[in-house]
Amino acid sequence: IPAGLALSRDGKRLYAALNLSNRLIEMDALTGKVLRMWDIGVEPYGVVLAGRKAYVSNWGGRRPDAQSLTGPAGRGTRVRVDPVRFVASEGSVSVVRLDSSEKPTEILTGLHACALAVTPNARYVVVANAASDALSVIDTRTDKIIETICMRQSPGDLFGAQPNALAFDKSGKALFVCNGTQNAVAVVKFDPGQSKLRGLIPVGWFPG
Repeated sequence: IPAGLALSRDGKRLYAALNLSNRLIEMDALTGKVLRMWDIGVEPYGVVLAGRKAYVSNWGGRRPDAQSLTGPAGRGTRVRVDPVRFVASEGSVSVVRLDSSEKPTEILTGLHACALAVTPNARYVVVANAASDALSVIDTRTDKIIETICMRQSPGDLFGAQPNALAFDKSGKALFVCNGTQNAVAVVKFDPGQSKLRGLIPVGWFPG
């Protein structure tokens, strides 16, 4: 099942996250012919392109290894789970180098990594961690997380925010975030390392 989609800048290549098969595929945008395929994390969801790399969010994090405690996550899929609640214990972003034969790498994020957004200058990729009430900011030069932005108005709040959709303005200095369980769009002053939640705009039920 294709989840997220991304189109190359020249419009010739289409990239799709295959949610049930844990793969990213590259297709000819005109014919639909599959050109390449990569194994990535568990239950991939969003895809963005930054330079010659594709970033893919994975609801269920990394693929389990032989030592992982796992639970079922759809048909034929296992996911790493925690030993207490037996729910998914991590989220991740797979980094696929499109001009290299290297295997994709994984960046661990918060839980239920879903929406992705790339800054206009392609310097940063932001991932929404819906089950952690936070955003992870990835520096595309190093593929390291340089900042975690709390999406609760107060970090001590128990009420969930559940960020699940993202969009930058043209300047890249304002980031808009759908906080599903708060029925609001959050406005973030985006300044990597010093980003700040400025406030919430009330909207309809569970925005996405």
